[in-house]
Amino acid sequence: MVLERVWPEDVYVRQVPTLAGKLYTQVIKATGTRVSIHVAGTLPFDKDNNLVGEGSMRLQVRAVLDAIGKSLAAVGAQRSDVVRTKTYVTDMPAYLREGHQEYLSFFGDKLPVSTTVGVTVLADSRCLVEIEAYAETE
Repeated sequence: MVLERVWPEDVYVRQVPTLAGKLYTQVIKATGTRVSIHVAGTLPFDKDNNLVGEGSMRLQVRAVLDAIGKSLAAVGAQRSDVVRTKTYVTDMPAYLREGHQEYLSFFGDKLPVSTTVGVTVLADSRCLVEIEAYAETE
């Protein structure tokens, strides 16, 4: 399977003053796809269901991405196989200031297509972030 990451020249590239470079991939074309993996919305809890990083966007994003990495590994996938994420945050300025850098570090140069949405509350009101991930593997 080949994943082609594309930033069309005639579509805007989102810029955030506090972050440099591309923040996500606009389009991913998967060719020869045979396996689709969908990781449910993931909240910042450890395996014993304890909240991680209460009040800290950075620590909560890191915990969510760590759990997503483990979920992917459980089915033979890795972070570079992720083609789309949906991120829900209760504090967009905090996410852009603290959380998105964790996201960029997690995915490196294999950024997935991404949507980030501000919400008033998540399934657990102590949570600041929830992320869904979709991956494609052979």
